[in-house]
Amino acid sequence: MTGPNATPNRIHLIAHANPATKDVRRFRFADTPAYLRFIREHLPAPLRLTCSPKLFDVVEDQDRGGRRDDAARIRDVQNALDDPNTLAIVAAAGGAYFSRILPHLDFSPLARRGTPLWTLGFSEMTNFVNVVASYRGGRGLYWLCPNYLGWKIKPLSQARAAFAEFWHILPRILEDHTPSRTEHLTFGNVEGKLVRGDARSGSIRLVGGCLSVLVAMLAGPLAKRLEHDGRWLAIEDVNEPPYRIDRYLATLKLAGWFDRVAGVLVGAFHTGNEDQQPAVLELLKYHLPTDRRVPVVSTRSFGHIWPMVPLKVNRPLKMTVTGRKVSIGV
Repeated sequence: MTGPNATPNRIHLIAHANPATKDVRRFRFADTPAYLRFIREHLPAPLRLTCSPKLFDVVEDQDRGGRRDDAARIRDVQNALDDPNTLAIVAAAGGAYFSRILPHLDFSPLARRGTPLWTLGFSEMTNFVNVVASYRGGRGLYWLCPNYLGWKIKPLSQARAAFAEFWHILPRILEDHTPSRTEHLTFGNVEGKLVRGDARSGSIRLVGGCLSVLVAMLAGPLAKRLEHDGRWLAIEDVNEPPYRIDRYLATLKLAGWFDRVAGVLVGAFHTGNEDQQPAVLELLKYHLPTDRRVPVVSTRSFGHIWPMVPLKVNRPLKMTVTGRKVSIGV
């Protein structure tokens, strides 16, 4: 059943940053249709998968704008946003070239929805997840893009098993009934350490994600949807040297974010095998206000890492502080 009175059951899969061709090969599927058949086989009824397959096999050309299908990508995402039967928009992968289409999307249907629309993804999907989560009818889960499993889990048989498990338990995720752990996927709480300032146990809300992607939107009208007053700012990134991270933090400082956030949650930062989280914690000392002790918590629970704990964006979360130990969960 479809239509305005139906229970939403459409799961729309997008490959709107990096094309999915490399991921399809990584999982050893014969082609994109075989990849999509595998997903449909493991997605429980009554959920139904939709997508635009032609957007999965485009050729990425860095010398010619990366992707040259912006109009088609905009139409595809807008259709999912407009459709009251869409239960979730799932990003197959992160990558690049997605942030530039956000100003061309109309998110206003989220203000009129009766049943929330979820979006799942991380990295390049940071701002999309945050904007959707800013609406009454939107829910944002900053978590893995399922194709990421093919690059983080070995051997291949286990990666495919984890990929199947993602789709099999998706209904539980969208119903807020996720387990603390399954055979291949990790959920549970964000576990961290208070490294600056003081914090109390209580209810908090998170905003943020991939730092370099987040700051790219601060100058535009959509930045108004990134509600950060009294929120905890969650940041992470990959393959960004400290001098560029310093620039991103300076952008947040110049935009006044550090004067209004309740705290900063620092996730994984690394380049290859080099851990850059200590450098980020040092850089923050130059950007946080001196007239208020903004608390900072470090964690290895989220970022471009595995395992990765999902973060609910702009939803009430329980923070428990015991000495310097911090746990954040539902």
